[in-house]
Amino acid sequence: MRTLKIALLATVASAALSSATLAADLIIADPVIDNTYMAPGFDWEGPYAGLWVSGQTATVGDGWGFGASLGVNAMLDSNILAGVEGNLGWVDGDWQGQGHGKLGFTADTLAIYGLAGVGFNGETDGYVPVGIGAEFAVADPLTIKAEYQYQWDFDDGDESAHVGKIGFNWHF
Repeated sequence: MRTLKIALLATVASAALSSATLAADLIIADPVIDNTYMAPGFDWEGPYAGLWVSGQTATVGDGWGFGASLGVNAMLDSNILAGVEGNLGWVDGDWQGQGHGKLGFTADTLAIYGLAGVGFNGETDGYVPVGIGAEFAVADPLTIKAEYQYQWDFDDGDESAHVGKIGFNWHF
């Protein structure tokens, strides 16, 4: 009888240990890996609209201004930016309109560019803006920008101006 008890105990022990062994070897499916590459950073391509304020130093006097911008950007390469922009503003008591092209590069949420174009105002008629700018993405559609422009006067070089602008743009 004692042999029967030992055989029964050995059977129960081996059944208990073998089920624990199977439980330790659970089969877990491999995780699904998404191979879709998403580039980091901001999407600079497409239309935008914004507001700006400016300050200028000129031989005819210093002044302040504010206005609105409309523009569109295109990416020529993964980080080469090209665009056109139009501005309408109230500068030093007179209306001013300007259009310029820009060319530069992007690095994630930063764009740095040069600009050149043509502008008109009621005081000196026409001028050529040439300058540099930087724009930084602070949220998905929102950027802040700073620009420096030298505005060379068509009619009289003595009325040329150094202009600094700060503002923001909403990208669509």
